[in-house]
Amino acid sequence: MSHELEVEALFDEWAIEDGAVDMAREHWARVEPVLSALAPSTGRYLEIGPGNGYALEYMARSKFASGHCLAVELSQEMARMCATRVSDLDNVEIDVESFLNWRPPAGSHFDLIFSMEVFYYFEDITAAIKKAASLLAPGGELIVMVDYYEESHESQDWAQELGVKLTRWPQARYLDAFKAAGLQAVTQEVKSGGVDEHGLTLCTRGKRT
Repeated sequence: MSHELEVEALFDEWAIEDGAVDMAREHWARVEPVLSALAPSTGRYLEIGPGNGYALEYMARSKFASGHCLAVELSQEMARMCATRVSDLDNVEIDVESFLNWRPPAGSHFDLIFSMEVFYYFEDITAAIKKAASLLAPGGELIVMVDYYEESHESQDWAQELGVKLTRWPQARYLDAFKAAGLQAVTQEVKSGGVDEHGLTLCTRGKRT
């Protein structure tokens, strides 16, 4: 089985067993302070790996209520949960595809691209960051949040526990990759909140000039 199929099967299982609900609740405690601080936009929002749609729904109803929201989700089951959650909204689209294989609508550029707990599932994080950066509109921002990184002691055994290959980068490598992708004003911080046993969440962000 390919790596992508293994990851898809894992997320399908979480969705079917309602693990996505607990996961979303835990993630929201760290995601909400980041997203709620953003200014409203009439532009375009892209979320990579929305899971059950907790952040996508928030953005579509608030920050991008007058804009357009698009999500790319690898798992069919997660995408179904996500679609149900935003079914009453007409400013949301969900594509079921691997982000690295996904072809955005022609000419699409995004004012904000966000991802929580996805990038370490990519076998090539550098390629994912470069692709995301290339899809930003001028002045657009990329925000990547992960709990699995070298400095996080709490997450060090996740690959063995989950039975899938995960890519464990140090904090500095995320910074370097954002800069190498041509992003400016690159910043990074660790955030607490939610379940303490998951450690701190690494949040890296940068803008396209």
